[in-house]
Amino acid sequence: MYSKQEAILIRKEFWIAFDVFSSKFIGPKGKWITYNTGIKDFALKFDVTREFARVMLSVENRSEEKRFDIFVKLKDYELLFADNLTGNWIWDEQMVLENGKSVCSLYTQLDGVNIYNKNDWSNIFHFFATEMQKLENAFNEVKPLIDNYIKQNK
Repeated sequence: MYSKQEAILIRKEFWIAFDVFSSKFIGPKGKWITYNTGIKDFALKFDVTREFARVMLSVENRSEEKRFDIFVKLKDYELLFADNLTGNWIWDEQMVLENGKSVCSLYTQLDGVNIYNKNDWSNIFHFFATEMQKLENAFNEVKPLIDNYIKQNK
């Protein structure tokens, strides 16, 4: 077990190391889209815990009705996502994040890895980079369609 301060330092070291890995993977000036999706209430996220690593697209509108409506529209493009995403991607309309926030999400996860085990880091980094690149490509294809839908249904 780690103290709270030790855990903070390990997590910080993890994300710094992932940033270095990312610069080799997407180029030194490359950046992951993450919260910069260009669509309000949409985020592409990395998440890692003691049990899993996850790459996800989340719809985070505060209104459950709007969030679900946008997610249903996003799911209309499931075949387009399937063309870009390989492996086990899950559509979850009722995900609750660790902070208690409710979101709708599309995600994949790598089980059996631990952020506090440095021996797992290379597997996590590779998983994050390859899966996020796929998700970004898929998102960029549907982005204009979703953006247009949101603007028309304010």
